[in-house]
Amino acid sequence: MPSKERKLYQVKQDDEDRKLFDSKWEKLNNKMRNADPKFEEPLFPFQASCLIRDYNSLYAKIYDKEKYVNM
Repeated sequence: MPSKERKLYQVKQDDEDRKLFDSKWEKLNNKMRNADPKFEEPLFPFQASCLIRDYNSLYAKIYDKEKYVNM
């Protein structure tokens, strides 16, 4: 199955995709810092160390169910 079709059914984000999106956010944050020295990065979920499930109870339930099913 081609990767484009695989993305339609994926449950977990690929590491490559996550790195790509993180690099895009880093570039954007750097541009903002250059334009405004007082700029502070958003605390959630735009950091590599954060997961969206930590900020959304529905996603937390989905993660827990997925983890239980895959045991």
